[in-house]
Amino acid sequence: MFHARIARMIAMIGAAFATSAAFATGNLEVPAPGSTQSGVDAISGWHCTASKIEISIDNGPRMAAGTRTERLDTLGICGRIDTGFALTYNWNLLPVTCFGCRFHSIVAYADGVQFASARFEAENFRTEFLTGKNGQYNLYNFPEIGSDATVRWDESRQNFTLWLATRNIAISIGGPYYGALRTGAQNPACGPFPPNRVIGTKLGVFTVQLTNSQISLAIDYADGTTCRLPAVTVPSLDAENQNGYVIANFDATAAAACPEFPNGFTIRANGNRIVGDSKDFCVTAHVIGAK
Repeated sequence: MFHARIARMIAMIGAAFATSAAFATGNLEVPAPGSTQSGVDAISGWHCTASKIEISIDNGPRMAAGTRTERLDTLGICGRIDTGFALTYNWNLLPVTCFGCRFHSIVAYADGVQFASARFEAENFRTEFLTGKNGQYNLYNFPEIGSDATVRWDESRQNFTLWLATRNIAISIGGPYYGALRTGAQNPACGPFPPNRVIGTKLGVFTVQLTNSQISLAIDYADGTTCRLPAVTVPSLDAENQNGYVIANFDATAAAACPEFPNGFTIRANGNRIVGDSKDFCVTAHVIGAK
């Protein structure tokens, strides 16, 4: 009986410590470690028990954040939802031009005790608040192929924000692009140009076919000659990191039927434009076209 009571007491103490640890839990979500910050945004996160949250950047003075905003996602961890905190901050205030200045540190304190920290980067236009500027840009094939996103400069946020998102059925990676092939140029790093070198330009239609994760290319030149590159697997159809371009690499074997690309060929297409380059280092061929 005595040992059973001791065991129950130990279990109760352990549960109490576990509950206490959970209710002391917090998280700094923005800026995330390794992220890049710009414009005017909110430093934010949550904490289960704090009545006062303070933020310090680069060992600077502590700044008080607003607290007790609702965070439904913390109910299971904290047993309550009024756990959120936020502090509006102008990242343009941080230095970015000197060596190593892009890298900064942030520390979050709950009732005077540090509970989170992160290292992040910052970038800006070298001014505290950029005024009188306008800009709008299309991001082709974002967030997926066949979708377009338009971002527009927002002066109040000192950043570009999403203005329009569309599913652009009319634009696709595949189809004909009308352009030209320029051949015969030589990289100066390879030495003097041959005295009899000829730089030529051939007009043509560059037809891309995209099926699942494979791309093939057919070139029909205006002089009647043709070039066919067989289907190759695209590393990824996620165009996010390629500025909307899907990239296909044809090695020397795949490009063997095309004398303009003896060592292979790389194309990049986004549904509006196509660009391509031979894989030769010294003697190059370059393609450019549009729909």
